Amino acid sequence: MTMAWLDPVRQEFRKRLQGDRLAHAFLLSGQAGTGKQAVAMEMAAALLCVEECLPACGSCRSCQLLATGAHPDYCNVSFELNKSGKLRGEIVIDQVRDLISLLQLTTTISAKKVALVYPAEAMNRHAANALLKTLEEPPGDAVIILLSHDPSRLAVTIRSRCQNLHVRPPDLDAALEWLLESGDYREAEARSALQAAAGSPCRALNLLSEGGVAHYRLVSDTLESVQAGRCPPAGALSALADVEPDQLWTWLSLSAAERFLQNRDNHSARISLSQLQNRADRNRMLMASPVRKDLLLQDWLIQWARLDGL
Repeated sequence: MTMAWLDPVRQEFRKRLQGDRLAHAFLLSGQAGTGKQAVAMEMAAALLCVEECLPACGSCRSCQLLATGAHPDYCNVSFELNKSGKLRGEIVIDQVRDLISLLQLTTTISAKKVALVYPAEAMNRHAANALLKTLEEPPGDAVIILLSHDPSRLAVTIRSRCQNLHVRPPDLDAALEWLLESGDYREAEARSALQAAAGSPCRALNLLSEGGVAHYRLVSDTLESVQAGRCPPAGALSALADVEPDQLWTWLSLSAAERFLQNRDNHSARISLSQLQNRADRNRMLMASPVRKDLLLQDWLIQWARLDGL
């Protein structure tokens, strides 16, 4: 299942690889769910491959070790478990220090060492400062690939030391074609998944494979009933109880954004919808806190119901 929309990034990287014009750090940015991690792994494999080609040969010892996750010249930095066994919500300085230690070692198999950091904006301040020092004075045989859904959250000093490669999402027809080739899905179902994923094909595929489209339709139908006065907010609260909270608030934000675009000539409605979208985004960030999640949702639904008069 080749993601054809990634070809411009592949072509740019291939030019640099073949012309021996590699940057010591790349910032691979773009909307979540568009395949950034897949193309980053293609880049890492090419850099580590004995043939140094894109796509990597897949048969040399380096490619085989990378496929097993045991390549000594490769490091992957992402969210890790903390001491209590829970997944951290940030990348911490100890992880970056381990990365720096690896980059300072002599290569063992490949001509280069490669590190993949994602999502780069998840680095806390101390971790980002530690990485910045390495970007300022990088080892000659190391390439660092930063993946970011939101590069604006990265320090300018980090962004300025990387070559930016931007992944653009595919248009609807290309994304739909890719989804239909990825599994035995009905077109209507695939379209709903893309709508639920805000156009991100990889997210849409996850929703299809995990049965998440049904929950998205439940959220959409419930909001329509609340707005039309057929369902009170209390009833909607009960109907949405089984939807995963982080995903629920994402869809509520998306619903408000879609309604915002539909109400181009209604200034009052656009103000209210903008506030609802911002509140949904803020509430999603509060899901890890001890606040009453049911009260947050109930209040949001009450405000949504009031849109009927706008």
